[in-house]
Amino acid sequence: MISLKTLSPFALSLALVACGPTTPAGRDGSTTGDAAAVTDTGVRADSGTSRPDAMTNSDRCAATDMNANSTVGCNGGFAMGTPAMNTPGGTCSGGGMAMPMGSCGANMQCSADMGAMGICFAGCMPGSTYVSTGGCPTGSRCFDLMGNGLCFLDCDATHACPNGMMCDGEGSCVPPMMGKAN
Repeated sequence: MISLKTLSPFALSLALVACGPTTPAGRDGSTTGDAAAVTDTGVRADSGTSRPDAMTNSDRCAATDMNANSTVGCNGGFAMGTPAMNTPGGTCSGGGMAMPMGSCGANMQCSADMGAMGICFAGCMPGSTYVSTGGCPTGSRCFDLMGNGLCFLDCDATHACPNGMMCDGEGSCVPPMMGKAN
């Protein structure tokens, strides 16, 4: 299964609109239970440590695609409450290909196509690793999507996503295209 964050921003917009609900996959690949309830120790057989980049990168949110969950909450904790419409993590009206930012503010992208409702994702400067601080607002991390960065709100089993979003296996809030929303 392709991770939401491996899609280009344009493909992300299409995927978020086109995909229907399915069962979320846990970090172990199973399709049972809620992805937000999965505990991740961050230790991978192929990495040897929970933060293989900790010694070489001063970014407190630096992580690879194999241990993205290990940095949840690294950027000032967790966002509180439901974000306002047209702000990072808040709802937005899609503007289609001609206007990918939709109703979102500057340097953001709406996850919906024209006329549909979606979520605003703030743009960010990707770091040298898959996950970084990237200049994201408090409570979110920057994910490198093939050279383009988007900020995703952090979540875990005790810090739920805003209404209309779900917590994925990387500890970030995404639209509920893969299952039940929190």
